Amino acid sequence: MYKIPSHIHKFAIGLTLFGIVSLSLSAQSTEQLRLTQKVDRKLENWNSCFKEWQHLGEITIDSVSVLPQQLLVQLFFNKTLSYIPVREKDYREVVQSLKDQLGWRFRKYNIQLNTDGQLFQNLIPNYFKKELAVDSSRLSREKRRPVPLIREIGEFEPEYGLYNRNIALWPSHGYYYESKLDRWEWQRARLHTTVEDIFPMTFVLPYIVPMLENAGATTFLPRERDIQTREVIVDNDVVTDNSEIIAYGIKPDTITGFGFVWKDTLMSGENPFAMGSHLRFRASNSDSAYLSYLPEIPEDGDYAVYISYAQGKMNVSDVKYSVYHTGGKTEFFLNQQMGGGTWIYLGTFHFVKGINPDIGCVRVSTESKESGWITGDAIKFGGGMGNVARRPSDELMPNQWSLKKGQNRQSEDNLKTNPNDFRWKLSHKPRYMEAARYWLQYAGMPDTLVYNLNSGKNDYNDDYQSRGEWVNYLMGSPDGPTDHRDITGLKIPVDLSFAFHTDAGVTSNDSIIGTLGIYSSVRDEGIFPGGQSKMTSRDLSDIIQSEIVNDIRMLFNSKWTRRGLWNKEYSEAWRANVPTMLLELMSHQNLADMHFGLDPRFRFAVSRSIYKGMLKFLAYQEGRDYVVQPLPVDNFSISHIGDKTIRLSWRPVMDTLEPTAKPEKYKLYKRDGNMGFDNGVIVEDTSVVLTLNDYGRIYSFKVSAVNSGGESFPGEILSSGFIEGSDKIALVVNGFDRVCGPAIVDNIEMAGIGWWNDQGVPYKYELGYTGAPHDFDRESPWLDDDSPGWGASYGDIEGKIIPGNSFDFPYIHGEAILAAGYSFVSISDEVFSNDTYNPEPFNFVDIIYGEEKGTYAFKDNSIIKYKVFAPGVRQKIKQCTESGGNLFISGAYIASDYILRGDTLAKKFAENVLHYSWRTNHAVKNGEVYSTDYARQIFNGQWTFNTSYNTDIYIVEAPDAIEPFGKGAITAFRYGENKTSAGICFKGEYKTVVLGFPFETIIKKDQRIDFMKQLVNYFENKSF
Repeated sequence: MYKIPSHIHKFAIGLTLFGIVSLSLSAQSTEQLRLTQKVDRKLENWNSCFKEWQHLGEITIDSVSVLPQQLLVQLFFNKTLSYIPVREKDYREVVQSLKDQLGWRFRKYNIQLNTDGQLFQNLIPNYFKKELAVDSSRLSREKRRPVPLIREIGEFEPEYGLYNRNIALWPSHGYYYESKLDRWEWQRARLHTTVEDIFPMTFVLPYIVPMLENAGATTFLPRERDIQTREVIVDNDVVTDNSEIIAYGIKPDTITGFGFVWKDTLMSGENPFAMGSHLRFRASNSDSAYLSYLPEIPEDGDYAVYISYAQGKMNVSDVKYSVYHTGGKTEFFLNQQMGGGTWIYLGTFHFVKGINPDIGCVRVSTESKESGWITGDAIKFGGGMGNVARRPSDELMPNQWSLKKGQNRQSEDNLKTNPNDFRWKLSHKPRYMEAARYWLQYAGMPDTLVYNLNSGKNDYNDDYQSRGEWVNYLMGSPDGPTDHRDITGLKIPVDLSFAFHTDAGVTSNDSIIGTLGIYSSVRDEGIFPGGQSKMTSRDLSDIIQSEIVNDIRMLFNSKWTRRGLWNKEYSEAWRANVPTMLLELMSHQNLADMHFGLDPRFRFAVSRSIYKGMLKFLAYQEGRDYVVQPLPVDNFSISHIGDKTIRLSWRPVMDTLEPTAKPEKYKLYKRDGNMGFDNGVIVEDTSVVLTLNDYGRIYSFKVSAVNSGGESFPGEILSSGFIEGSDKIALVVNGFDRVCGPAIVDNIEMAGIGWWNDQGVPYKYELGYTGAPHDFDRESPWLDDDSPGWGASYGDIEGKIIPGNSFDFPYIHGEAILAAGYSFVSISDEVFSNDTYNPEPFNFVDIIYGEEKGTYAFKDNSIIKYKVFAPGVRQKIKQCTESGGNLFISGAYIASDYILRGDTLAKKFAENVLHYSWRTNHAVKNGEVYSTDYARQIFNGQWTFNTSYNTDIYIVEAPDAIEPFGKGAITAFRYGENKTSAGICFKGEYKTVVLGFPFETIIKKDQRIDFMKQLVNYFENKSF
């Protein structure tokens, strides 16, 4: 029930009298006043139509105006009404509800709702309008687009995706220098194993950015995107180590006064792109002349490749860059008429240690279809460590809340200091962890226009203000930075910008804070410099928020809270001269939210929702159709046809939430040995036959699905290798496809992340982990960010990338099998458990269970995924054993999984078929294992598997101790820590070897090979 505040009557009378401009209208004004009072009385008992949205705050009618001549009732609601994501149905229902309440007297009147300076129906995004007129002022103004900044040569152009679209986005805050305390620190508190300064990165870097790029977009980030902490600079001024530039067939000019120069430490005011020089040469029609940038790579690994150059009107728009990496050669066209004087990201590639001209360089060719100049400046490999040094300036400004438009406080609030009393300080953190303000200095942005808006007095304020101004500098005139709109900038037409945050508060119970969208339409009279209405930002925010909430409710939690759409002057939403959304996805402070936010499945789904929202927004703005990129394929398998010939098969996955996301083709990627993957080839069908190049080598494959909207993420990686002249072949079954968040503990005594029980399994890697939580008391108060109370976590793991499920473990197993003299192929567990699959031709079967463990579905606890020994697998294993086949099985939860779930069928199967039983989980903290005297004839040695942080393999936090069960079974291995049984051997009509820890986590390669040689000898030797 709505209650009109008592002051409204007086306000309505004043508003009515203010509109009277002639005494001759006094009779009319009396009638108007009478009708206004009548409306007031009738609406006192009006029942709200907005019950779902009451959590936004109380919705009230501030004033009423009745205009009898126009037959119009105007209702002026408070701003809270504008927070509702309104649709045409909502608008019709509320108008009809009001008409019903006002009754017969006002049956011919139109009802007009106003809130936040807008007609209520104008809050409906164009995208959702079916009957109401589209607001043309919100549509895109641009008719022609320039040549794209980056085009990958040979790559398809998804015409119904985001091809030739430029998207600026950033994840939250970052590590920064707090001048008042003279220290580097986070902008938020460490809570529930993470901190908001890097937690949104766990969505943006592994998921959102690749999804946008797979749809054809070029993405721009104001923070370092590469988690590689090593960095190599190849430049004509200064190079790192023994890197060099070699010119072939050209003599480029050196242009001084503009260009990058490397410094190990950047001081205040220093712009590395204004301190050096660059090279320039004429374009030609020949590909035989080029500059070769040859880095000395410090260690094997993946490195982002960034290029730089000097942009100019006389530069060509098709400069050819070729990246030579271990997977082959990837080529790009760069439009050097835009994007100069900063780092431009090309991609992330695998390189090997040292100087390797054939598989480790970047070439800039003279070849072009145009006439003009080509410029070359520095090329950067890897993300590196932060190198911007800070100390207090002579005046310190207090931190200011972003909502206040970023306006500086009065000077009387500032503190005076003597900078010479302080030493310069580096963050000593990987650059990807640092705030945008420091990356933008390293990336050559002009300080007073972009990242130093407070004259060095406060880095906190500079950081959040810099992000929107950076977007404006990317675009340049007429959309340039606030203090210089007509600056040339980088001339990149940015289509939208997006800020990702998770700071939303805490509930004392287990309720979810949920998702909030923020936009700003108030600046510059609500119009972007190009003439587009800033209400376009509301359309963007509504579409993305709708996608997120709808998908979460379908997949994870039907009661996920949809919070409001705020039109407020937060700096990140307020400054950018392009449609912008500031997303508060959830609350990193709230355990109920973090139960979802720490889970890779949730991160993937939400990131896909954000990508879909951007796609649908831009497609509608431009009046075109859209297609959503497919989901990853599954049911992947390799089968042996003969000699070195194999068949790869897979199955598409349909997206129940998005009908357009249907695969049309597929892309097959190949890897030779431990090198990088190639660029892939398009495959029309769901299987392909091919012949491997050589015997004695491992070849690995992954497949993605493709349609006119883009490319999916790849599925799992399978491997194969063959020994010439040998008929001995093993089957590797990848049963480890689990990804999940860590365990949650929530009882009377404690609440938080139960990291000691299950640290979860990241998708490939986890970059947002700061350290384990140590405060599990819900009643612990927040004092400050150094003592945040409940959920407080350590910081010992910051900057360390936690390995997760790489989906590439068949390679590690296959490497040892091949070294033991066996050929091998690999398949997914879905294919292995299929009724039609025949495992009998193989000499033995190696089942990888890693950290596979039954995990409840979010929405339905009756659904358990990732079970060890699911019914189909049990049936197939029995088929193997009944035909005399041998089995090798390893995993951390191969017994505790069925014990904890109370699965008696799986328990009996393990005991009677595989011949082991559960003894305990959390068997040891130390990964030392040795062979027993029981198995002296079979196994002899010591091995170490990983139970602590390791850069290359995941942590086994809870290995199983298992005991032999039944006649013919023995304890073959014991844990060194407490002598419990680490693994068993069984000999009967068939043989089994089962380990309570994952084989792939044996740290040293030679130990894995040694173990596998003894294993196959056991399977082969009938005397054992």
